[in-house]
Amino acid sequence: MAIMNQSPFFKSLLLAGVMSLAACGGGGGGDKKPAPVPDTTPNAFTFTAQTNAELSAVVSSAAVTISGIDAAAPVTITGGEYSIAGGAFTSAAGTVTNGQTLSIRLTAPAANSTSASAQLTVGGVAATFTVTTKVDSIPNAFAFTAQTNAALNTEYTSNTITLAGIDTTVPISITGGTYSINGGAFTAAAGTVAVSNTIAVKGTSAGATESTQNVVLTIGGVSATFAITTLPDTTAPVAEFKFPTPYTMSEGNSVKVRGTATDDHAVAAVKVVVRSYKLEAPSTTLSTTEINATPKAAGDYSSWTAEVPLTALAENEVKVIATDDRNNATLPEAANKVVIRQADVASAFPDAVNEFGLSRYATTFDLARNRILVAITDQVIAVDMATGQRSVFIDYAVECEGSTTALVTDPQTARLYTVCSSGYLLESNLTDGSLVGKYTNISSRTIFGLSLDKSNGRNRLVMVEEARDARVIAFSLDSKKFSIISGASEESLISYSNGIAVDGDNYYVTSGLQDPDVLLHKVIKVNAITGAREVFADNTIASGEPFSALLTDGNTAYLKEIVMDAKHNRLLVMESLSGKLFAIDLSTAERSLFKGLSYIGSSRLGIRSRGISLDEINGILLIGEARRNAQILLDMDTREKVILSKNRNDE
Repeated sequence: MAIMNQSPFFKSLLLAGVMSLAACGGGGGGDKKPAPVPDTTPNAFTFTAQTNAELSAVVSSAAVTISGIDAAAPVTITGGEYSIAGGAFTSAAGTVTNGQTLSIRLTAPAANSTSASAQLTVGGVAATFTVTTKVDSIPNAFAFTAQTNAALNTEYTSNTITLAGIDTTVPISITGGTYSINGGAFTAAAGTVAVSNTIAVKGTSAGATESTQNVVLTIGGVSATFAITTLPDTTAPVAEFKFPTPYTMSEGNSVKVRGTATDDHAVAAVKVVVRSYKLEAPSTTLSTTEINATPKAAGDYSSWTAEVPLTALAENEVKVIATDDRNNATLPEAANKVVIRQADVASAFPDAVNEFGLSRYATTFDLARNRILVAITDQVIAVDMATGQRSVFIDYAVECEGSTTALVTDPQTARLYTVCSSGYLLESNLTDGSLVGKYTNISSRTIFGLSLDKSNGRNRLVMVEEARDARVIAFSLDSKKFSIISGASEESLISYSNGIAVDGDNYYVTSGLQDPDVLLHKVIKVNAITGAREVFADNTIASGEPFSALLTDGNTAYLKEIVMDAKHNRLLVMESLSGKLFAIDLSTAERSLFKGLSYIGSSRLGIRSRGISLDEINGILLIGEARRNAQILLDMDTREKVILSKNRNDE
């Protein structure tokens, strides 16, 4: 009697019944006992399905142990192979005994997300082993058409691709731009996509020519780039002069000019072209010269210089021509230019209109309006930085009640502050010259040194008296009140000062005006908070170029104007009559001769200074000069001198 596919409990009941019948003689046969029926039907068994299998991989099941039989049972398989007790795999029919182990193996499908099965049958009991391959999360390759000749700083959208080759959702991310799924909103945030989704990307082109902006989209580990390349470079470099200003004069036979040149790529060369002509016949060329400019370093024309020869008694038009490494060159008609007149020292420049008066006490920049302002008697004269032309900006004949002696501008508030010899301080609007306020100074002495102090939260003017026992005085721009910072009795004494410079919590003043004893020519440091003083520089402190005393013409040189050069951590001090411009290091007090200022062709010694001012942005020092009634510009980089505006004179 065959017992097939029954539970162990049922099988045991059935066998017990058969044995009972046999014991009672049931079925006949007398006392003869029938042979036991072999049990070849095993207990049920199962194989755990395998998922995420590699494509076409041979995958084996875990082994199962056969139980519930007492005789060898037949084994067959379809769709795979089996192994008994760890032996060789086979697909041929065989037998297995109780307690032996069986495992199955089969070859996984060659496609993703696909199943294959093998069925093993032991003694009529079957079990199936199923293997399913992994899902396809790697999409087919995709590509974006590159965008060429793109306009600068312009947004571009790619072609649309359709996602294929996956059977599950996969991650999507982007760098350098944004993406859109199925025409939706563009985003740069990471997300997920599915098969048949459509995707486009978007990016912004570079701000320079021949530059590529890459927008990289990654889907399920597969990336593609949308390259946006800007149009070819057909533009010449931008080249311009930084010194001198557009129209100046020189009594010399050459001037060193300075400028810059920039390009989207590389500047290959810079040259200056000099065309000379007579003022009265500008269309007639006297001579033309080309000079190769010198870069600040090999191949670096971000700053350049050139020594320009000047034709005597002529207008010398200097143009800068730059060429880039794509061979784009500046068009001569579009080139930046300056004009330098070569003339003798007695000449008026640019003309004899509104010439400076004989008493000139101060000069300062008004960069926002591209001009300088000069204090002359009871007026403030404006000088155009582009042309050198002079005009009366403010007439203080009524308000000043005396001569203007010092002035300073406050660019932040567009205010001009002017000190009068009568003791008044005038506040005027830089835009239209209108009077804003008139304040009575606590000092009755002449003030030549005047500066603006906005360091460390302060908002005031600081000034120094011209006296043998000078005081340092403040004027609050908030309260409009005067106060004494450093008294007359404070040591060291300040003697006849003409200048004051601000460096944080320290003021520096010149001392020793017209004193023949050179040892009295000093720069004194005054604490802005306590008023305490100390000698910072004289011929006995540190070393370097000495301050001058008696000159060969019988005059006594003296320290006069002073300005702070924060970029180089130094003071610039003008020594009048000698023409020496000193640089004094703030860390060491070392003195050096920055420039010896004089006029070529003049029998007189150095200049008689009347106020200096530093344009730190453009690196130009402005020097008012009384001997020739001139406004001098000095390049802080090349130390070259030109004249912006001057009177005709016989000095």
